Amino acid sequence: MWKVLKDSVAGTSHRHTGAPCQDSSEARSTWPQAEEVLILACADGAGSADFSQLGSALACERFVALACEQLQAGVSMADLDEATLLGWFREVHEALLREAQRREIVPRQLACTLLVAVVGEHSAVFAQVGDGVIVIREDDEYRAVFWPQSGEYVNTTHFVTDASFEDAFQCERRGRVDEVSLLTDGLQMLALNFGAKTVHRPFFAPMFELLRQTSAHEELIVPFRQFLDSPSVNARTDDDKTLILATRLYSDASPTSR
Repeated sequence: MWKVLKDSVAGTSHRHTGAPCQDSSEARSTWPQAEEVLILACADGAGSADFSQLGSALACERFVALACEQLQAGVSMADLDEATLLGWFREVHEALLREAQRREIVPRQLACTLLVAVVGEHSAVFAQVGDGVIVIREDDEYRAVFWPQSGEYVNTTHFVTDASFEDAFQCERRGRVDEVSLLTDGLQMLALNFGAKTVHRPFFAPMFELLRQTSAHEELIVPFRQFLDSPSVNARTDDDKTLILATRLYSDASPTSR
């Protein structure tokens, strides 16, 4: 079992202009073949795209639904290689193209990044197109699975709606993972040390510790949102912010079991 805490908060720049929050996230557990699998997704809609909040929501919903369908149909964690995850991203890409056609808009108006995690009992698979970062805890250290992607120009990145999105697709398998976080680029400057290309441990460690220690983690929902929208955070970023935190529950809560 897992404790999951997640939220998306509009950036101050969006609130000043009346623009909606263009970030989205999804989290769902499924139990195929007697193994619990946690599926996480987050997406950041392009600020210059008129309907990117719809694109980011659709990308997350479609990926999580597709992963659940495939796992329930017999696909195992061992089957989840780069080709399989790329196939799922292709289906998300096609779903976005169909939505653009239905709305009679160009796909670029739904542009969004996509970061995903599929975490089983003994292994985990991660994939990403665009900026934002996936962070996992390994040997009591927090590490980025991939470094955030940048586009050809300053302040640009890659989107899953791009015709060439496969060129930016990244996928990696890891062993057992007990803590994972996904976040959009609105929090990158707080969560990462760009000079050293490392994860900023003081950003993650207190939040994960609180999530581990709080029995009714639903109590954290309000303070979690207040933190994401706090003056100290908003002073560092005016962008939309999405943060997912997931920690595995243990029957033995001793530190040696983590």
